[in-house]
Amino acid sequence: MQHKKWVRLFLATVLSVIMLFALFNYTIDPLWTFCHSNKYNNAQPGFNERQLKTNRAYFCGLEQYDALLLGSSRTTYINQHDFKTMNVFNYASVSMYPKEYKGWIDKAKKIKGTPFKTILFGVDFAASNNGPFGQQQIDSTPESSHYLDITTSFMYRYKMLFTMDTLDKSIEAIKHSKALGTVDYTRDNIKQTIRISSARKQQALNQQIPLYSNWVYGKKYHYNTKIRHYFEAIKKENPNTRFIIFTTPISADLFKILVQKGNLPDYKRWLTMLVDVFGEVYDFMGINSITEDPMIYADLHHFYPPTGTLIADRVTNVPNSTLPKDFGILINKKNLKRYLNNMEQQAKKIIEP
Repeated sequence: MQHKKWVRLFLATVLSVIMLFALFNYTIDPLWTFCHSNKYNNAQPGFNERQLKTNRAYFCGLEQYDALLLGSSRTTYINQHDFKTMNVFNYASVSMYPKEYKGWIDKAKKIKGTPFKTILFGVDFAASNNGPFGQQQIDSTPESSHYLDITTSFMYRYKMLFTMDTLDKSIEAIKHSKALGTVDYTRDNIKQTIRISSARKQQALNQQIPLYSNWVYGKKYHYNTKIRHYFEAIKKENPNTRFIIFTTPISADLFKILVQKGNLPDYKRWLTMLVDVFGEVYDFMGINSITEDPMIYADLHHFYPPTGTLIADRVTNVPNSTLPKDFGILINKKNLKRYLNNMEQQAKKIIEP
């Protein structure tokens, strides 16, 4: 009898520890499979944006959102609440390419149950690259269905409460909630940052300059003619949806590399295609009041969130006294030719200063 008593005590202790383990992970919820918020989980690293945002969309719902925002890591820095005339869910993720857009729209519509009134694309010229670098990026990214399949798998949100990986992420979330890291996500899907040191920024520049010079732009760049078909298919399948398209503002230094490497013709081709398909595009690239200011960038192309506010205000026509007139030019079929001619003149100054 004494032996059975100790066995029961042991089992009860083990079970209690396991339940406390799960309760701890539930309280922090680093995988966004539950929807609560507290002082211990109000910030965390965005370790897998596609999975995290799919979890949030599925378990917390998309019914309150009438607009969807897609794009790469640059677009993730835009606060979805900065779009004051609509309720936007920011589904952008690192290295998201146009080929993925349709899948993510379809999955979001499936979760929401109805189409979105508005879909916004933050498009990168770099994502038009079908060369070795671009193809490697595309091939290494699973289909959108991969993430939703994980989210909807049997008992997923509960099974993950009992893993050590979740525990590690819970501990990280507590640390970041006490003291923000360089880049964190809030429980409301908002990316927040702190300004990085000059040394760390220079380290990023040292890596990105040869990457863009040798692989993203230049001889290794090949224009992806399929992009038009991706966008046309999306428009056809969403006939009652309004589309807002904007180019993401890379730094003036990176734009100069684009021009110097001979990519301006393809950039013009890309802009023309966007105008042909969607009718109009907000172009935030080139040399302008914002892109010439290195202080708004953490590296060559990732801007700090305040610039995202300017982008949101421009594309929604919300008055902002701090928004420069030359940042975010609306291009349509009427002014496209003149705009491209002006860009040619701008490029000449870069090549022949």
